Amino acid sequence: MRTLKLLTLALLATLLLTACGGAQSAEAPLPMATAAADTMSNTGGVAPGAPAALESYAEKDEEARQQPASDQPASQRMVIKTAYLSIEVPKVSDAEASIRARAEQLGGYVVSVQTSGSGDYQTASITIRVPSAQYSTAISDVEGLATKVLSRNLGGEDVTEEFVDLESRLRNLEATRTRLLDLLNQATDVEDAIQVNAALTDVQGQIEVIQGRMKYLKDSVAMATISVDLRPVPPQPTIVPEDGWQPLRVARQALGDLVSFGQGLLELGIVLLIWTPVWLPLLLLIRWGWRKLRRKAPTT
Repeated sequence: MRTLKLLTLALLATLLLTACGGAQSAEAPLPMATAAADTMSNTGGVAPGAPAALESYAEKDEEARQQPASDQPASQRMVIKTAYLSIEVPKVSDAEASIRARAEQLGGYVVSVQTSGSGDYQTASITIRVPSAQYSTAISDVEGLATKVLSRNLGGEDVTEEFVDLESRLRNLEATRTRLLDLLNQATDVEDAIQVNAALTDVQGQIEVIQGRMKYLKDSVAMATISVDLRPVPPQPTIVPEDGWQPLRVARQALGDLVSFGQGLLELGIVLLIWTPVWLPLLLLIRWGWRKLRRKAPTT
């Protein structure tokens, strides 16, 4: 029983070191694991009475943690490729349809499409994903639709080191899981079984997180992302040619002016007729006064 407990504590300490070896963590270690680590530290790294197999496990885990990630050849490096293009096209709707079709032909798919405006003023943004091997082909095809490339931004993120580190951590955690399963099968005490099962659950959770991250990286590396802004070609200013001398047009214009003048006189007559009760008495009074002044004026 004592040997089984010591084996459990030793493996829990190995688990703790494995989980912390790949990335720094802000979480505090479990008290059980801390106690196991203290036990191993005080006894030179391996619990007293532990079998030689456990010493071998501990040495292998330590070597795996200290082993640096191996450099991969350039041809095998994992790079997440991205691109952003802004282009002018004769007709936005036709260019959008062409990009959709081309993405499917290259083995990719459309992620999102956004459109605004209508007719000659329509704009669109489309994001596609294509196999990384078709990255350059897809960009060339998109630029082939443009009358003018407004901007072009190509990028890449090298995730090789992160992926190699995840692989190393995954191997260590899987080995730890195997050893914990062995200890769980050997446990004869309920307390020991509970402790081992809790550690096993934690290891399984870490394995699933790492596997999920590795799958995401693989998918991102396998499929490049290309975003395209589509804008219509700006309309060209219309130049109206100057006309030569046209007598008929001048005659029509003069006739129109004459009609306008006649309409003005007619409107003036109507206004004067309506205002006759006002201006006629005033005119008569002025005339009477003027005559009276002329009579009183001395003759020479």
